[in-house]
Amino acid sequence: MSMVKRNSAFGAKQTIAACTFLAAFALAPVASAQDDEPDEVQAEPEADSSDDEGDSGGSTVTRREAGDNVDFGAAAEGAKPAGGEPALNETHAVQSGDTLWDLCGKYLNSPWYWPKIWSYNPQISNAHWIFPGNELRFYPSDESLPTNVEVSRQMAMEDEPQAISSDDLVQTSGVIEVGKVAAGSFVGQHIGFVSVKQHEIAGQIVNSAREAQLLSDFDRAYVKLKSAAKKGEPYAVYRTLKPIEHPITGEPYGYVVEIIGGVSVVDTSPTVATVMVRPTYQPVERGDFVGPWPTTLGKRVEPTPSTANVKGYIVETLEAALNHVGEHHMVFIDRGRTHGVQVGNEVTVYHRGDGYTEEYEGLPNEPVGRLMIIDVQEETATAIVVRSFRELSVGDKIEMSSSSG
Repeated sequence: MSMVKRNSAFGAKQTIAACTFLAAFALAPVASAQDDEPDEVQAEPEADSSDDEGDSGGSTVTRREAGDNVDFGAAAEGAKPAGGEPALNETHAVQSGDTLWDLCGKYLNSPWYWPKIWSYNPQISNAHWIFPGNELRFYPSDESLPTNVEVSRQMAMEDEPQAISSDDLVQTSGVIEVGKVAAGSFVGQHIGFVSVKQHEIAGQIVNSAREAQLLSDFDRAYVKLKSAAKKGEPYAVYRTLKPIEHPITGEPYGYVVEIIGGVSVVDTSPTVATVMVRPTYQPVERGDFVGPWPTTLGKRVEPTPSTANVKGYIVETLEAALNHVGEHHMVFIDRGRTHGVQVGNEVTVYHRGDGYTEEYEGLPNEPVGRLMIIDVQEETATAIVVRSFRELSVGDKIEMSSSSG
């Protein structure tokens, strides 16, 4: 009995010694690795002892032993840097849906670098069209150029904003009035109408002191006028675009003209008037005509109530290539200042006839649009189409009723 107890005690002591030795041997490499490289291994939470060791869902902790060789450069290639931003390689293979704008925003943190990246890729003829498979360089190929694109991720103010003193502020000497643009108003155009009579008495630029074919602002020229001129008097310089015949009578009615500039009289003589060219909207040449300056040129025209009953016709349109016109096109009518037409008046346009057979006998007039008068002469007026229900054409009737009754 005692012999058995002794043997059991001896066996237990041997077992404890063996376990102690094995534990010390197993823990020695780990301690050495921890002492040599304390930052490489981080403690992981212990697994629950109740988990089944054979469970495939259990977590596995891998520890790098001391002396292991790991290529961090290869592991980091193509990986995203800290902060979750994509790594920038020397080239990028274009994928479906890529654009230079998006790629610069992705890799360089600013899409506005796309012109610079485009300059690095001369094989791309159009920056708006890149195709899958294209290789994009993000660095210049010339060694003399910078080796990278300078990316500014944030802008810092070098100097703090300085306080503005009252002496630096702009001060006004009067009351500033802010006006509103009237609804339905239009700006006077550089296109107008000149009657046959007005064109016959117009002056003409015949010579200039400048040794140039084209004249511009502040050039001096000589004008032959058919009426007396006064110093400081302004005139418009114009060219004829096309003649106008009345659609009903067929007689010559005037000219569509384009105002290309202006002149002011600086001196007079028995033969010619000396003028200074100013302003110019197009180059002025010898042979251009000189006439009265339009009062509405470049000014905003507001709707004005009519004071007369007027009936007439559209005699011409500005667009020579168009048989029909619509909104915002310019037309000319055969009624003017002597008939009670004023700038800003609105005129109704009427048309009659079958739209398919073009028959019109016995058919009533139907309203098809509205005009606003933007310039008035003695016998004619220039208007702009402000509303059209169908196409307007030369020969359509116009009618204006007095607002007072």
